[in-house]
Amino acid sequence: MRQKLLLFFTVCVFLAVMALGIVKKQTYTDLTKQENYLAQIQVAELPERIAENACAVMSQSLPNSAIILRVEVTGEIEHLFQVGRQKAVIREVYAGNELEKGEEIYIFSNHWQLVSDGNHDSIGRRFVNIMEVGTEYLVFAEAVSEEMETGDLLVELCDDFIIAPVFCYEERQNVIVPTSDDTTYVAYADVMDNEFFVTSEETLQLVETLKSRMLSLYPGDMVN
Repeated sequence: MRQKLLLFFTVCVFLAVMALGIVKKQTYTDLTKQENYLAQIQVAELPERIAENACAVMSQSLPNSAIILRVEVTGEIEHLFQVGRQKAVIREVYAGNELEKGEEIYIFSNHWQLVSDGNHDSIGRRFVNIMEVGTEYLVFAEAVSEEMETGDLLVELCDDFIIAPVFCYEERQNVIVPTSDDTTYVAYADVMDNEFFVTSEETLQLVETLKSRMLSLYPGDMVN
């Protein structure tokens, strides 16, 4: 009798979780269907108070990543339910035995999200902008999987870091928009050409130094 009750309780919990997921998915607002949606959202800038430690940790840890790639981005950002991804082709494999040069992959992060909370719509990027099609990037990842339905290769970024471990091989100008003590969110339209989203020149210098170190380790065909 106890086993039947336990089984019944487990099934009820499972069904409740499924129902909650379905309800949440149905209430999810597809911002991408709105015209020029990126001009209507906000994005967070990286504050200096956490940048120094974050960059120091990444400088030491990133070279030990399971997967290190130089890729050329071939597809625009795709916003799926609570995840974002972009298609790319591998130009060089610096670390990782599961991937080969020339393979097409999808790079994704669980922190790349469009968020609609009914107040201020925003995009989660971990302080690094959407990758530009036709441009090469240095990418640090932790896992490879295969999409069951299509067979597409999915490469998951190292998601434990505060800053997304993605660095453009080109130099980019970064606009810094001042923020208040209450929030570090700014209009995405004001920083949409940036590589990094930061609150100050000092913060930008920390991130740029991290980028320079990583590109010196994996130089590829750098474009200045």
